[in-house]
Amino acid sequence: MLVTAQAASAFVYWGDAENDWIGRANNDGSGVNPNFIKTGEEPVGVAVDASHIYWADQDGNAIGRANIDGSGVDNSFIAGVTEPTGVAVNGSSIYWDTLTGTVGRAGLSGAVLNAKLVSGLAEPCGIALDAGHVYWAEIATGTPAYIARVGLDGSVLQLHYVTIPGTSFPCGVAVNSTNIFWTDIGFFGGGTRIGRANTNTGEGADANLIGGASAPCGAALDGAHLYWANSEGRTIGRANTDATGVNQSFISTGGGAICGVAVDSRAPSPTGPADTTPPQTKIVKGPGGKLASGVAQFRFRSSEGASTFACKLDRRKAAGCRSPKAYRHLKPGKHLFKAWAIDAAGNKDPTPAKRGFKVPASAG
Repeated sequence: MLVTAQAASAFVYWGDAENDWIGRANNDGSGVNPNFIKTGEEPVGVAVDASHIYWADQDGNAIGRANIDGSGVDNSFIAGVTEPTGVAVNGSSIYWDTLTGTVGRAGLSGAVLNAKLVSGLAEPCGIALDAGHVYWAEIATGTPAYIARVGLDGSVLQLHYVTIPGTSFPCGVAVNSTNIFWTDIGFFGGGTRIGRANTNTGEGADANLIGGASAPCGAALDGAHLYWANSEGRTIGRANTDATGVNQSFISTGGGAICGVAVDSRAPSPTGPADTTPPQTKIVKGPGGKLASGVAQFRFRSSEGASTFACKLDRRKAAGCRSPKAYRHLKPGKHLFKAWAIDAAGNKDPTPAKRGFKVPASAG
């Protein structure tokens, strides 16, 4: 398991999509500067690491970047990104999603590694990372809407990782080791809710965790707090990560349509080494040599808690799955099932659990 020390936040940043600025304030809400960085056209997502600030320049079709002190502004740091809706960064890569239905990835130098890490999406909006996955909201579906995720390398796509109950138009995602949070901007605005689900299972979705927001567009987390951008209220809201202490006007930005928020975390060094040990996968129940019917069901588990799984039958593409996994209407003949566990740090079992079986011609 990856163990890190809690980050100490210094600043909160936001995108002003109406006036084309990145704003900044101290993490106690004081020292508001609505004109910290002049951007290109319509910044709608913000990310930050120890040395730089990044933004999704939607109308400028680019990912912008500046130094952490606001100098060295490059509005086309990564050019040719059509209508980006969010940006996120970790220690090795920059990720973004677009209204054209893609998730892309570049190195920290700005060199594009894969402009279509994922493609064919409905309408992704907002993006977040944890140690093993990229998360985004699928805003176009509405009823229901979803939070999707994929491995950092683009493997094991789970389009419906979280199913949001009711009608929702999420645009903004934040994640920690316990929960996924999203902001519901509403249909052309008017949304008022912040939702939450379990990070490790995708279950327990609560679309009404926090109410009273004003078309929230973008979310961010530090060790103790959840932040969101109230695009119509022109404020940054904040609450404790357990949803207590809600303040919809924690920061009055002095800007226009606020979309995208990031927290500048000056984190101390990790308290322990990174987890590089893959989990072990075991099939605990499944068909024997022959099936009496055309239905096969498998139960499997991981040697590590909080693992997710990928499954594959025969030559089909591996996809995210949960135990138990059932296959129906199987054709007569030999089949091979494989399952991989993926731990919370993103390590994938290199030796999947396997189970071969045969469907007789008489199976119905």
